[in-house]
Amino acid sequence: MDRRAALALLGTMFVTACGGGGGGGAADAGAQPTATSSAPAPAPAAAPEPPRTRNIAFWGDSMTPGVALRLQQRYPDREVYNGGVAGETSAQIAARETSDTAGHNEWINIFWYGQNNPDEPAQIKADLAASIATLAPGNTRYLVLAVVNEAKPEQSRGAPVHDTIVQLNNELAALYPDHYLDVRTFLVNHYDPARPEDVTNFQDDVPPRSLRFDEIHQNNEGAELVTDWLKGILDARGW
Repeated sequence: MDRRAALALLGTMFVTACGGGGGGGAADAGAQPTATSSAPAPAPAAAPEPPRTRNIAFWGDSMTPGVALRLQQRYPDREVYNGGVAGETSAQIAARETSDTAGHNEWINIFWYGQNNPDEPAQIKADLAASIATLAPGNTRYLVLAVVNEAKPEQSRGAPVHDTIVQLNNELAALYPDHYLDVRTFLVNHYDPARPEDVTNFQDDVPPRSLRFDEIHQNNEGAELVTDWLKGILDARGW
């Protein structure tokens, strides 16, 4: 075999060993392309929360108007609805609140029920629950104020009605831990130790004479005190 024939034979053997030149291309042509994962679609932007009114609806009896009017003075840029009607029981207040169609259920709500039927704790709790249930969906901006006892023997420390009121307020605190305000104890503790009658009231666990003009209703000083306390709480919560 001459040199030229030998080289030709070696070339043929090399091509056969490598798959005939085009064999690798045929195998690649039959392979499936690798799947690539597509990027997830971006989540839709959350709808902006509708603006919430800063107005205040204050529901109650004759204890309410003096504080509601002063809250209006403290918040001249808001509307404060005075929903206090003298002599009403919790059931009567709740009847007005639950039938209200003026949109107050979207406002900040303050409920001060029970001064005129303090011996009906189950009724007071039911009426508060009914009123809170009427608030607009998602509106958790409400306060429940404690029932206040009168400076009378039957509502002083050790008397049955006093004990009923204290127990009721404890139950309200448990039911509405983030919304309950113990205005009764707040008033009792703001007695003037320099005034003998106030000291006696403190011992009897009733609001002090220096903060009221009759057995239960706040005078100007008492109403100012409660108003400033409420405003501080509302401001601290960003309401």
